[in-house]
Amino acid sequence: MRGRDGGVVGRDPGEADGESSSFGCALRPDYTFARFVVGESNQRAYQLARRVAASSDGSRASLYLHGGVGVGKTHLAMAVAHAVRARHGAETVLVVSAERLAARWRAEDEEHDAIDAALRAARLLIVDDVQFLAAVERGRDEMARQLERLRALGNRLVLTCDLPPDETPELALPLGDGSAPAYAAEIAPPDAVLRREILMNKAARLGSDLASDVAAFIGEVAPASVRALEGALHRALEFAAALRVPLSVPVAARALEAWRREVPPPTLEAVASAVALAFGLPRRQIRQAARRDRNTVLARQVAIYLARRLSGRPLSEIAADYGCRDHSVAAHAFTSVKKRIAREPELLETVTRLERELGAPLQSADKPVLRRAQSR
Repeated sequence: MRGRDGGVVGRDPGEADGESSSFGCALRPDYTFARFVVGESNQRAYQLARRVAASSDGSRASLYLHGGVGVGKTHLAMAVAHAVRARHGAETVLVVSAERLAARWRAEDEEHDAIDAALRAARLLIVDDVQFLAAVERGRDEMARQLERLRALGNRLVLTCDLPPDETPELALPLGDGSAPAYAAEIAPPDAVLRREILMNKAARLGSDLASDVAAFIGEVAPASVRALEGALHRALEFAAALRVPLSVPVAARALEAWRREVPPPTLEAVASAVALAFGLPRRQIRQAARRDRNTVLARQVAIYLARRLSGRPLSEIAADYGCRDHSVAAHAFTSVKKRIAREPELLETVTRLERELGAPLQSADKPVLRRAQSR
């Protein structure tokens, strides 16, 4: 699951930090508040995470962190876990991926009971990547049931999700019941200032003195996420080390030349054209909201789904471009397709083929959801 899913509570693979568990995920030792670089795009999420981590022992505070792939959601969630562990001990924290949770809920009754007990015992429960459960009917029902139990027992909850609350109505914030604080915060891609700070901070931890102009250049080459920034930095540092020269802007440019040539995300026009061709429709029909026949409606919904996943554009912009009445119609279309690909192999095949044809850089981050659905 994009490198997050370990097999030990409180231990990073290869690190001796915690007790063994076959259910919990690895708690990375470097994912702490001290190592989280704060900027305008993540400041509110950081402040709310600190608030939940510092809340009183009996607090039932909950937090829903959402944003794109690689922007720091898991880092902040695990920082909360580290803070709670420091006060109450490792056994009071449980970090689990939604994928693993859904798989184990399908297990035999004895293991199911053991999982229930582990969830109830956790003072803090962190569930990573809950968007996976939105495509799994039973996972969605089980999550709601478990969160209801945990809320009644006074557990703090932190969920991370690639999608905002209004796009996951079944899962987003089933946390607050009016008697306990429940927060939602988006982590946006880092701006230019934060990208530079992240890169310089990361380089320093690697023992490298990164010049500000080099950091700014790398930040412009890989602006999408913190994960992309770190990948570009490692590539540039390794290239300079291989040449045995200092890392300068020209050296970084040579190291990242292939990265800079990558195909940009598809435009909304390109998505509409590809979907129209796949469904045998005129391209203009995708944008004509008045056309309500079944094939056109499905094609429009698929276009919205792909545009959201592959282009990185906000739903409000996609809704306006595809002739939706408002943002909520686009959100419904996205959720509808997400549900249907989990149970309709033919639609899944069509969506997967369209992703390949559009060839967007963002598709690799989203593709695991499709592969999981296909494997069922």
